[in-house]
Amino acid sequence: MTTTARAEATTVQTTILVEIDGIRIDYLRHSRPGKTLVITFDPLQYLANQPHFAHTLLRKHEVDVVAVRKTIENFYQPLSRERFEAAVRPVLAGYSLVIAYGSSLGAYAALYFCRDLECVIVASSPRNSAHPRFGIRHWQERIPFQHELFVTGRIPVCRPHILFDPKDRVDGRYMLGEVLPQFPQARVLRLPHAGHPVNHFLHELGYIAPFLRALMDGLPLPVLDRRRKGQSPSYLVTLALRNAERGRLRWASALVDRADQLDRANTYARRTRGRIAMLADDLSAATAAFEDTLRLDPADDLARDWLQQCEVRLAAEKPVVPATPVRPHRRLIRWLLARLR
Repeated sequence: MTTTARAEATTVQTTILVEIDGIRIDYLRHSRPGKTLVITFDPLQYLANQPHFAHTLLRKHEVDVVAVRKTIENFYQPLSRERFEAAVRPVLAGYSLVIAYGSSLGAYAALYFCRDLECVIVASSPRNSAHPRFGIRHWQERIPFQHELFVTGRIPVCRPHILFDPKDRVDGRYMLGEVLPQFPQARVLRLPHAGHPVNHFLHELGYIAPFLRALMDGLPLPVLDRRRKGQSPSYLVTLALRNAERGRLRWASALVDRADQLDRANTYARRTRGRIAMLADDLSAATAAFEDTLRLDPADDLARDWLQQCEVRLAAEKPVVPATPVRPHRRLIRWLLARLR
């Protein structure tokens, strides 16, 4: 096939199926007939002025896509199941396989909207922070919750794969309190200390893309080699933060140092380093770390919240002798790295 012919074969036609109240649903169809359709849902603070979620992987695979987007951050609340299904069901008839895919808020949306569709769902760390019971106050106060709650006693039509970190307090409560009772037929992959969302951890281990490809190609799903978890910066940073919150600051510092060696651009490592300094009462170092994090990622609300806490404490305190930085012993770092191999 020539370059021109290949370009023509992969031309994508975009149709807008829905555009209301800060919600847009795009249908991206290749010029040649497709057998697989993937319905994607964007995560939190990921808006329609960016390429849709998982666009790089799906473009390479040349599958058709229904991309459910937000033009403002509204947690998909203005979109009802009935409106979604009315727009999407006519499209589904032409495909032998339909996969719904999302991460965090997008994972929640995949489960909520595609519950009664004949499809496979891949939901990575489902979370709706506007949920009246399992949400986070910051978002509960900003986003009115309009969706129905998940209920038991009704078996969904979909075939879900749910991946999450059971050690994450927010995700663990939400999964056990509402999600898993609604989807008792789900295939569940529990990933302790993988963090939120677990997609970062699975990407770092080279697992999530082969997992999705296997689903799209109808092949056996790959087996995750959990022995390689020490090679994931996300895992190390999550474990560091949980050690820090329990007062094990040397352990936490050693884990962050290792994560930083693996990925110098990891903003979560910088934020966690600030949290460790904050817990050690080294507020100047913590402030510098959070400011550095926000320079790289201005949308990091947690770093901004911790920075504000540091600034309030610094303004209220009298000048004191600077705290001694938390530095793990070299022997501790060597022993830790040996355990993670």
